[in-house]
Amino acid sequence: MPLYSEALYRSVVLVDVARFTDARRTFHDQVAVHRSLTQLLEQAFDESGIEWRTCDVEDRGDGKIILVPPHVPQVRLADHLGNRLLAGLRRHNAVHSDAAAMQLRVALHAGHVKVSSNGKVSPAINFAARILDAPDAKTWLAQTRSALALIASEDFFRDVIQHEAAEPEMFQQISVAVKETSTVAWLRLLGAEAKAFEPAAPRDVLELLPAGELEKLRDPLAELDVAQLPTLLRRAAGPAVQLPGREASAWDVLEYLTDVNAGADGFPPALAFVELLARQIGDRAVRAKLEEWSSAQARRLLLDAELADFRAAHAEPVAVDSRLHLVVVVQHDGIDPDRFVISHWRQDDPAEWPPVRGRSRTARFDEIEWHVDALVIEAERAWRGHEGAVALEVVLPRALLNLPVHLWHKEHDSGVPRPLCLDYPIVVRSLERMMSDHWHRVWNRRWRTMSEDPRSAVVHYARQADPDSPHAVEAVLEGEERCAAIVLTAAPSREPRRGDELMSALRSGLPAVFWHRTDADPGRVREVVEWLVDEGGLGELPSRAQRIRRDAHRDSPTRFDVKVVQELVVMWDDPSRLLNPDELAG
Repeated sequence: MPLYSEALYRSVVLVDVARFTDARRTFHDQVAVHRSLTQLLEQAFDESGIEWRTCDVEDRGDGKIILVPPHVPQVRLADHLGNRLLAGLRRHNAVHSDAAAMQLRVALHAGHVKVSSNGKVSPAINFAARILDAPDAKTWLAQTRSALALIASEDFFRDVIQHEAAEPEMFQQISVAVKETSTVAWLRLLGAEAKAFEPAAPRDVLELLPAGELEKLRDPLAELDVAQLPTLLRRAAGPAVQLPGREASAWDVLEYLTDVNAGADGFPPALAFVELLARQIGDRAVRAKLEEWSSAQARRLLLDAELADFRAAHAEPVAVDSRLHLVVVVQHDGIDPDRFVISHWRQDDPAEWPPVRGRSRTARFDEIEWHVDALVIEAERAWRGHEGAVALEVVLPRALLNLPVHLWHKEHDSGVPRPLCLDYPIVVRSLERMMSDHWHRVWNRRWRTMSEDPRSAVVHYARQADPDSPHAVEAVLEGEERCAAIVLTAAPSREPRRGDELMSALRSGLPAVFWHRTDADPGRVREVVEWLVDEGGLGELPSRAQRIRRDAHRDSPTRFDVKVVQELVVMWDDPSRLLNPDELAG
């Protein structure tokens, strides 16, 4: 069995030779390209101040995976590496035939990587491979006949290129839709034969609209109040396209989309937007007008079959009250006991789960709250225009479950931090349970039973364990199918113990677990919990918990002891919102 190293944070560089298997290349051409690629990379890295011999390199035939040592400044990848690679490509192409000439795509990303004798395991490498295969990058590299395409992840661009690189304006945003990944990246072309970096539209369908066709929709759309407009735009054009303005109307968005190219499926984003819009509005006359318009355009453009497929796939509107989630995972980094890895998954579309994992951060214990603050602000920017609810979930290993996440604040830089609980339902989740799939069957069963009839759900109030009956709690829980929650007698210990109440709750699949962080009076804790779950409250537990936490900040008397409310931890685990276990372990 292979032994894996500790997960280390590394800059990740993926390199691929464009069209390596092109039919015009003979076997000897491929050998020449392969040999030159290694020489070219070694020289370019060394000349960029990144010692090649210190990098961990895996050969992929027509490309390489390169892990850069953590001490190397990432800006060298953005500022120096591209120019040195371009110089090497020009030298190679000047002395080789066209069949042995090279174009390279190079992805820049960063994240945690584990290494074993069998290879590397890393969500960061997987993600870099997705942006390396971005269809837009391949198309524009071919169309401009550039020598090199640098493709930076959104995080690498934002954290490194935008703030440290000499020419961030040379990168342009592209959409990435590869396998299960839907995101954006940043592309820079070097050595282009074309004078300007402009994406060519292989099928710029909407420019072929007869005069006046678009104007037919101006009046019905200009004053139309549309819920969830950002989500409709995202579904129509992909995550790379943002609202054209803070006060953009449905007409503004449609007019803007007429200049956005169709994706790989060839279906125009503007036509997709009109279809999605028709589902979203209640006015039957306007809806019929929109559907009639899109049907006419589809017939004229010979897209009737594509339109039918789109309508079948998007039959339901986006719920006005749909909820988005920001999920933050905090783990020890495995090396320094005072360093922690903070990962996040931000849901930008109610129908998207799991969302794409964002870039991980490392922090000291006393910095965790500030890093979560930054993630919340980023999420709010992305959620601008979303009219439904949003929620914050913090996934923690057992040793960190007692973190007072519900007492954290945001906007620390303002000098007047705002309690998170004023704006978001906040719950903790168990990392241990999420990664233990052998517990998921009973967890799903309990969740389903509770969801079908929350008014009949039962709460178990634990009692101090009898040393002679360490499994008494589990026996009670297994005998009560309606039980969906437990109130622990005390905060869980950092490590499981004999007769452990939390372990019993997780093994038995209870979706909700309550405990008080300090030694509060059990009767007062019970009063709060009974109000939270009364009349089917378990079905809306996060919202109810937020309500009493808000009340605790009022300057008027509250229904419960403020200290009890402030120190009550609510674990609320929905098994339908699992994250990729490989990414969690990365």
